[in-house]
Amino acid sequence: MTSVVDTSFVGHLGNQSENALTAMGLLSPLLAAFVALQTLFAISTAVMVSKYLGRNDMLKLNKYFKTGFIMTLFVSMSTSILVYFMMNPILILFGAEAEVYELAQSYLQIIIISNIFSAAGYTLTSTIRAFGHPKVEAIIIVFSVILNIFFNAFLTFGLQLGIIGIALGTLISEVVCAVFAILYLTKNKSWFISTSISVRGFVGMTYSMFKIGFAQTTIQLLAGVTGFIINYQLITVGDASHIAMWNVANKMYMLMLMPIIGITQAVQTIIAYFNGKGDEAKKMLIVKKTIQYSFVYGVTVTLVVFLVGKYILFIFTKDSEMIASIMDIIKVIFITFPLLGVTYTIMTLLQVTGSEMKAVIIGVTRQVLSVIPLVVVLPYIFEKYDIFSINPSFSIFFAIPLADILTLIIALLFFIRSREIKNTDI
Repeated sequence: MTSVVDTSFVGHLGNQSENALTAMGLLSPLLAAFVALQTLFAISTAVMVSKYLGRNDMLKLNKYFKTGFIMTLFVSMSTSILVYFMMNPILILFGAEAEVYELAQSYLQIIIISNIFSAAGYTLTSTIRAFGHPKVEAIIIVFSVILNIFFNAFLTFGLQLGIIGIALGTLISEVVCAVFAILYLTKNKSWFISTSISVRGFVGMTYSMFKIGFAQTTIQLLAGVTGFIINYQLITVGDASHIAMWNVANKMYMLMLMPIIGITQAVQTIIAYFNGKGDEAKKMLIVKKTIQYSFVYGVTVTLVVFLVGKYILFIFTKDSEMIASIMDIIKVIFITFPLLGVTYTIMTLLQVTGSEMKAVIIGVTRQVLSVIPLVVVLPYIFEKYDIFSINPSFSIFFAIPLADILTLIIALLFFIRSREIKNTDI
């Protein structure tokens, strides 16, 4: 949500808007990598807390919570330090030049600090949900988003700090989110207690959580790689303005995808709970309901976006010509949107029931075996054969729905196979 909020403010920076949107678009792969690494131990910590809560084993729960939080801080700090020292070559690699470079650098210098607090907040709010308090998690996150919007507006337009104000507003909101989560867990007596953990035990628990989070992290890291390649192709085949338009279209996509991600992340701990108890019937009931709800949501959102999407885009920009071009992109990438809930739910099921590598394969199928080749090949095909007189740079966006279909097929095959094995074991 942070990325969406920041992009919406960037789109209203007056004469800097297009360059700022381009800067944010170029940074999107790196920001996706930040989020991917945050999920590595955030999700797995919540899953292990939920698992041992179901078994009423508070000693192991405490140790996994402590280990997960320590590793979250270690990974986020290491990432931010690495990016700080490599910022210049990273921005050049991404294609940032002149004013776009300056804007991207100003934003990134603050966001690498925000990344640490964001990672801590993500792990702690996920843990609050795992302890059975999803409403508290929702309140903390919604409050931090409201603060993000308020401070973005105050610092950007009130104090005239531009893109630096947007980054600072985000940093403040992330700090508040992490602090509130700590205060709640402490007050609720759910904060981990200081217990000794052997080096061997710490390494073992780290590895167990790494395996759980590896799937989601890999998938999101690959999404970052895909974003980089899409940006590269758009600059090569088109120009920088295409980056700005894709950035807005992608943020719209993310905005609408958030409830599906929220639902499937929330049921991770529920599925893990019933899986830990060995209650197969309730576990599959959760899977069925999740697929049903997310599919209905997907269909509804697609209809809304097609009918009134141009009005929603005013959140990001007031440029009517840009909005028309963005809507053309949106109508392509949203064609298969209703299918995403099914794929995400199956991946969640595989991830928390011991089939992490199958979830990784699904992610790899979409990002590496589908999107990347299509992004590279489609412009060549459309230019060579002049298909429907579609511009080669625009053909890049057809990679999204085509990849969604192929990924769903692979996910369904894994799901059917896992059910057949389960029934055989029974």
